[in-house]
This record gives sequence, C-alpha cells and structure tokens, in this order.
Amino acid sequence: MPEAREDLYTNIWNSSFVRVLICATLCQFTMAVTNTVLPLYVINGLGRSATESGLLGSLFTVGSLLCRFVSGYLCDRFGRRTCLIAGAVTVGLCLLALGFETTLALLLLTKLLQGVGHAVHSTASNAAASEVLPRDRMGQGLGYYSLHSILTNALAPTICLALMGAGAAAGGQNYRLPLALGGGLGLLAACIAATVTYERQRPPRAGRPEGLSALHLSDFLERRALLPALLVFFTSFSTGAGTYMIVFADGMGFASISLYYIVDAAASVAVRFGLGKRLDALRPLTAAAIAIPLNLAAYLLLALTMSEWAFLLSAVLLGVFNAVLTPLFNAMAMKLAPAGRSGSASSTYWLGFDIGMAIGMLF
Repeated sequence: MPEAREDLYTNIWNSSFVRVLICATLCQFTMAVTNTVLPLYVINGLGRSATESGLLGSLFTVGSLLCRFVSGYLCDRFGRRTCLIAGAVTVGLCLLALGFETTLALLLLTKLLQGVGHAVHSTASNAAASEVLPRDRMGQGLGYYSLHSILTNALAPTICLALMGAGAAAGGQNYRLPLALGGGLGLLAACIAATVTYERQRPPRAGRPEGLSALHLSDFLERRALLPALLVFFTSFSTGAGTYMIVFADGMGFASISLYYIVDAAASVAVRFGLGKRLDALRPLTAAAIAIPLNLAAYLLLALTMSEWAFLLSAVLLGVFNAVLTPLFNAMAMKLAPAGRSGSASSTYWLGFDIGMAIGMLF
C-alpha cells in the first residue's frame, strides 16, 4: 500500500495552492502566446513556409516528451520549487529570444528548449498542486487547477492578436510585443515560484533517490500511476485531434472560431464548479460512462452535419468531457503515489497524456 501522506492543508484555496496555480497559469500563457504568434511570425514576418512553421510545433513536442520522462525524477530529487523556477525561467527566456531570432535553426533550437522547460514546469506544478490539496478533495482541487490551461488557451489568442496590432506599422504586425509579454510573465512565474516553500514544512521524503549510480526505470516512472496514465492515453486521442478544430472551422468558413474556445472554457468552468466536492465521490467507471458518450456525440454530430451550430455544440460537449475525466484521472494518479513520489506520478500521468495527444494529432 502507498505510504500515507501527511496533509498540511485543510482547504483548497490555501496560499501555496494559489501561488502554484498562478505560476502554472503564467507559464501556460507563454505556450499559448507562441501557438498564436509564432506561426504568423514565421510565415508572414520571416517569409517561411507553413511546413517550416509546423516543424516548430514538432520540435516543441519532441523536447517536451523527451524531458517528461525524466522531469518527475528531477522533481523528486531536487524538489518541486527548484523545478518550478528552472522551468519558468527556461520558457520565459525562450519567448524573449524568439522575437529576435530570424534563422530557422535558432527558432527550432529555442522551441526545443521551450518544450523542455514546459515539461519540467508542468510536471512540478502538477505535483506541487497535489501536495498542497486536502487528500479527500484532490479531485475537486485538481479540477480547479486544470482550468488554467483551458482559460489561457481561450483568452490568449484574443490578447495576442490585439497586441500584434498595437504599435505596428500600417499593414504590419508587432510580433515582438506579445512574445516579450509572454517572456516577462514566464520570469514573473519564476519569482512567484521562489515563494513556494511548503516543502520545508514536511519531513524528508521517503523513497527519494540518493545518487545517480543506482538509477532504475522505477525512478522515472511511478508504477501505481500507470493505470491512470493508460486511461488518459486513450481519452487524449480526441484532445489531439481537437487541436485542428480551428483549421476545420476556417476551411468551412465558420465565423465563430474564437467563440468556440470561449464556449468550451465556459462549459468546463461551469461543470467543475458545479460538481465541486461531488467530483471526488464519482467512481471512474461512472465518470467515463457519462463523459465518453458526450465526446463521441460531439465528433459524430459535427461529422454528420458539418454545420456551425454543431461546431459550437461540440465545444459544449467536449468541455464537459474534459471537465469530468481529466481531473479525475489526474487525482487518481496522484492519490495512488506514495509519499515523495508525486513528481514521478505526475510525469507518468502527463507522459500518457502527451503521447496520446501526439497520436491523435497524427491521425
């Protein structure tokens, strides 16, 4: 049985959780900035092809996947706070550099490093969030925590497009301004991460690796988190496919592209705050029986009708799907991990998510 975890907090919105959440939100915003601005900068600003622009996303994914495997070990060995700071500094500096780079080789290298920084920070922030939440309300708390990704992905494109038009020459775009803002927010996240000191209040973590001479696969992957990782591996296929929703809508001539992400985010927020404590009482089988048919209905409805009303309705259904299953599987992985292994459990879980999403994008 996993070793019992000592809870230091009795409510969800404690100061440590709020600071971890702010750090995660700021760093997620930096990724949303590059997803919005960089393709336009590479194609329109540098005159490169769409294929070369796509390589940047591929290198980010490669960097994230390669580092995800070791990021949990780094968190367990060196601490969540150290990895939060290192990851935030890396993504912040990468965004500041991207606005001044004009060669494809440098852009590719920087995106690779950004993927590494994102993997380290997201693994550490997920592990830290799970450790400062009451164990009996972890599903509810991680549900609130995971909203940072949905909200930033919904709001960042609008903010970035507005900044690109600010201070730009007639007919041009100011690509550096949103990239500089994203880089500054990444560095701000590092400063906030430096104040996350809850680990000092805990006894030494059991099972913490003592040296590099006796490393095993179990140091990098937490076996108790493999089942939740496998579950999210399959359910994240549709998340990967959903990244092309904006391309689909543009090709169909829909006028509600930006509204799609707002509706998706609103549905997720409504469900997670509506469920509240009941999310921790849901059995995984019950949650899957509710969420997976909604996911299937969203894509079938869209495929069969090819209409704009179905496009927006799919946003609602997919928002509910992600709102129910993602935090539930995440909480399962973190609860099953023994004390001192939340970093490895976090990386194991998100490795399953990343690989499933990458395969979904490929298909």
